[in-house]
Amino acid sequence: MNISLAGVRFEEVSPRRFIATVSKHELRKVVEAVVAEDSYLSNITAVDLPRDGKIVLNYVFWSIKLRAAVIVKVPVDKNDPMVPSISDIVGGAVGSEIEVYDLMGVVFQGNRELKRGFLAPEDVVARGIYPLRKDSGV
Repeated sequence: MNISLAGVRFEEVSPRRFIATVSKHELRKVVEAVVAEDSYLSNITAVDLPRDGKIVLNYVFWSIKLRAAVIVKVPVDKNDPMVPSISDIVGGAVGSEIEVYDLMGVVFQGNRELKRGFLAPEDVVARGIYPLRKDSGV
């Protein structure tokens, strides 16, 4: 079974787990559609793919209606890691966006709470290192 939200096809990759990959330009529209379907944000994670020069953001939602995880994947260029914030759509996204910014260096445009040192140690922040990037040397 597959589902479609905001014109995007989500593939059921395993029981009760739907995934779609979208561009950062489609992100907000898709998140609005997912939330409108009685879903809430569980977390935002990031995966560093150095060979591809990408960081992939995983927005993990739980759909009450589907009783399933709905995951929105957004690849961003590692040299220009910027995406629009969803914190005005989903208030609970603020903390996850701060964490991903602090540890991976992804800038969530529109989130005024972004700051370094939320989780990263002070000495790492002072050296401008994002500790979860595979090429960080930490």
